[in-house]
Amino acid sequence: MQTKGTIAELVLLDGLPAARILCPPPMIPAPGKYLLAHANGSDAPLAASVFPASSFTDGFLAAPPIPDSWTPGTHLHLRGPLGHGFILPQSARRVGLIAFDDSSRRLLALLDTALTQDASVTLVCENPPDDLPLRVEVQPLRALNEVCAWADYVAVDAARESLPVLKSRLGIGSPLRVPKDAQILIRTPMPCGALAECGVCAVETRDGHRLACEDGPVFDLKEIF
Repeated sequence: MQTKGTIAELVLLDGLPAARILCPPPMIPAPGKYLLAHANGSDAPLAASVFPASSFTDGFLAAPPIPDSWTPGTHLHLRGPLGHGFILPQSARRVGLIAFDDSSRRLLALLDTALTQDASVTLVCENPPDDLPLRVEVQPLRALNEVCAWADYVAVDAARESLPVLKSRLGIGSPLRVPKDAQILIRTPMPCGALAECGVCAVETRDGHRLACEDGPVFDLKEIF
C-alpha cells in the first residue's frame, strides 16, 4: 500500500531524533514491521526504513534514527507496512525484551500489548530509556542469560553483523536454552523493500539465505541459530 504521511513533530528519544508521523490507520506498522518513507522533494536516492516505537489512532512514533533532513511539516511518501513483525503469544506472562546493540525503542512497541495482557516485562539493554512504565524492570546486558531462562517469550533486536557475538552470548549449543517462543528483529539495509530481491538484506538461516525485507525482518530465533 502506498500513501502520504506528514511529520507532525520531532522528539528526542534517548538523545536521538525521532518523528511523530501522521498517516492513515492501515499504514501504521505493527511492532517489528516497517515502512519505506521518502521525503517529498528529497534528493536522497533511497527511501528510509522506519520502525514504530509506539502507535496512536492517527499515526505512530518512528523509532530513531531518522534522516537528518526530516523536519516538522515534511510530507512523506510511504509504502507498507512491510515484512513480518513480532507475534507476542497471548499466553506470555514473562516477557524479555533484549536490545543487544542499539536503541530499545523498536522493541518497546510491544509494551502496550504485553502490559495489557498483564505480563511481567524485563528490558535488557545498556542504555535504558528514562520514560519506561514503572512496571517494566530493567537489567543490563550481563543479565541476558538470566532473563532468557526466566522468560516464556523473548524479543531481540540486533544488527546483522552482531549475530555471531549474540550467538556466543546466548550460549547456543550449551546447557542454556532460550524460550521456545523467541524472535529476533535483524537490522540490515533493506533498500528495495521486497520489490527487487536485490539481496542486500540477505540473512543466513538454518535453511539457507533469506531476505530480511520480505521474510523478516523479524525471524524465529531458532531459524537463525
